[in-house]
Amino acid sequence: MRDRPPGPGRALGPGNGGSRCAPGNRGRGERRQPLCARQPGPWGTAAAAVRPATGAVGNGGSRCAPGSLGSCRAEPGELRPWGPEAAEASGSRCELILPGSCSSLALWYLMMSVTPTRGCLLDLPWEDILVPHILCHLPLQQLLSLQRVSKSFQSLIQLYLANMRCFDSSQIGPAIPRAAFVNLLKDNEVLQQLALQNCSDWLTDQELLPVIGQNHHLHQIQLKGCAQLSRHALVAISLSCPNLRQLSLAHCEWVDSLSLRSLADHCKALEAVDLTACRQLKDEAICYLVQKCGRLKSLSLAVNANVGDMAVEETAKCCPELEHLDLTGCLRVKNDSIRVLAEYCPKLRSLKVKHCHNVAESSLSILRSRGVELDVEPPLQRALVLLQDVVGFAPFINLQI
Repeated sequence: MRDRPPGPGRALGPGNGGSRCAPGNRGRGERRQPLCARQPGPWGTAAAAVRPATGAVGNGGSRCAPGSLGSCRAEPGELRPWGPEAAEASGSRCELILPGSCSSLALWYLMMSVTPTRGCLLDLPWEDILVPHILCHLPLQQLLSLQRVSKSFQSLIQLYLANMRCFDSSQIGPAIPRAAFVNLLKDNEVLQQLALQNCSDWLTDQELLPVIGQNHHLHQIQLKGCAQLSRHALVAISLSCPNLRQLSLAHCEWVDSLSLRSLADHCKALEAVDLTACRQLKDEAICYLVQKCGRLKSLSLAVNANVGDMAVEETAKCCPELEHLDLTGCLRVKNDSIRVLAEYCPKLRSLKVKHCHNVAESSLSILRSRGVELDVEPPLQRALVLLQDVVGFAPFINLQI
């Protein structure tokens, strides 16, 4: 015989995942399952709904006829109680309805499907099953919406956020509010990847430094376009993240030679650094970086008129594993440094030298013959393209002769 619930509208206990008895079903033991939620305003308008199967009691008091799945449908964002006794009698199930297309529909169905034999989702071990094996496959935006289902779901999502290994602000939306960012990462101390390019409008040292200070396992940081930070942010990264391997500081003009030296001294495992448009940096700072970080495989020095042959040559000599180099717009780079690059970097796969007006085909031909991907075409090819743009056609010429 089933135990009677504590009463209508009262929680059945933590083991039931915060489920409650539906009003009007006294003594039936029917539980309102936390199966769907309307996403909060800042995160979007899409919502999930549950379509109860046979024997389910709708909010309006109507019952679905046994054997009919489509006669009772919940509106998006609406919760409907589902009776275990009715489900046992008809062998029914619950279906999840998601408006629009969703790549994780099957996973959502697995999470939200509840039958008396399977029990409640929240009955599964949180730290051993739900957090590492289920929630990690759902988009962060949908996980945040689950917090509105019940207090138990809110506690589960908070546990997930505290154990999250990767945080990408672009997964939440085009712009994440400052307060939301602080709240999401306040308890996390195990981050490994941090991407904050969508926070560039408001992100300052005040918000970033606490996150960096409590996460010492970061190996990938993306700060592209975060112009309101200061050199203290880069110093904090260098002191707190000794295992850092990838760092993007593109369009961060606050990066100076002193903060870059601190990075080079403490993060010697760096493999990829993006310093695009960091215009305070000169040849000396770049040379110090590559001397300390000889494992670099990818380096971008684009859009910096201060970078010249000395930085490129030192990079070639100190980084034999270099595969990708971006020198776009480096007006002081000349042919000599490109020849040194071809000599000392046998693993080079791509080189960008567009708008480097002092780099000619005489130096690039060496790399071109090795199959290195270049972003400039051979002179003859460029001439044909220009001729076609001017007169509307180009003569047929066999370029392989």
